[in-house]
Amino acid sequence: MSQQPKLTKRSKSGLIAWSILALGIALSPRIIRTLYPGDPIAVEITVQKKIQAYKKTARKNAWSYKKNRYHAPPTKFNPNEYTKAQWMALGLSEKQAEVVLKFCKYPLKSNADLKRIFVIPDALFEQIKDSTFYPDHSSVTPRIQPIPPPEKKQQQAIYYRIETIDSTQLVSIKGIGSFYAKMIMRYERSLGGFLKPEQLLEVYKMTPDIYALLCARLDFSAPNIRRISINNATVEVLDRHPYITRWQANSIVKMRIQLGGFQSIQELRKSHLINAEDFEKLEPYVSL
Repeated sequence: MSQQPKLTKRSKSGLIAWSILALGIALSPRIIRTLYPGDPIAVEITVQKKIQAYKKTARKNAWSYKKNRYHAPPTKFNPNEYTKAQWMALGLSEKQAEVVLKFCKYPLKSNADLKRIFVIPDALFEQIKDSTFYPDHSSVTPRIQPIPPPEKKQQQAIYYRIETIDSTQLVSIKGIGSFYAKMIMRYERSLGGFLKPEQLLEVYKMTPDIYALLCARLDFSAPNIRRISINNATVEVLDRHPYITRWQANSIVKMRIQLGGFQSIQELRKSHLINAEDFEKLEPYVSL
């Protein structure tokens, strides 16, 4: 059986010396920083101004993103003849484009009709209003004038105010069954009230046809929004809102603890998890 090599006294001393030297080299940067911290880094006033200007420009660009996502059409066009792909090329989502096509079947006769389509944002309407044209069918006279049908007494449509809507009223609208009434009211409760017609498109299994029926009978002029207190709500309460993810809810609560309470709703924008578009959707639904 072979014997283990023995270290001499000189070898042991050398090994210890090398260990101490290696440890000293590893710790020397930290020791130097502790003994000689140096002067604090001074940022010139001009540099600070540039940083503030950059932050201001970045915020402005973030808020203008939504506006800049829409595009003007390449040529003049008749909105009634545009396809879904062409509407999407202007900046609409697939669902929004489908809703526009439903309204165009009537058809549209002027820009006033086009503006009444709720899913077309004002930013997009401003981009396309000068590029639209509508054929004038009134100049075409038929060879045989049709006999006008006897006048029928039409019952005036009943409009329901969105702030007091309930399942019974929804079901009374022709074409809206109990399933959609239930889905709409469930989303209304979790959302805290509808603010604008486009939010109906967020309801589970909403279709362009159902959306068009609702827009024709619901009045959104005086919405009643129920707000969540960001200074009191728990993570669970925040997470239940459709516009707040679990990660964002955690971020809001952590920020509240760090700040000792929010002083302004605008402070939510400091969260890295809440971008400009998220904040714009969420702002009407939160309070201090």
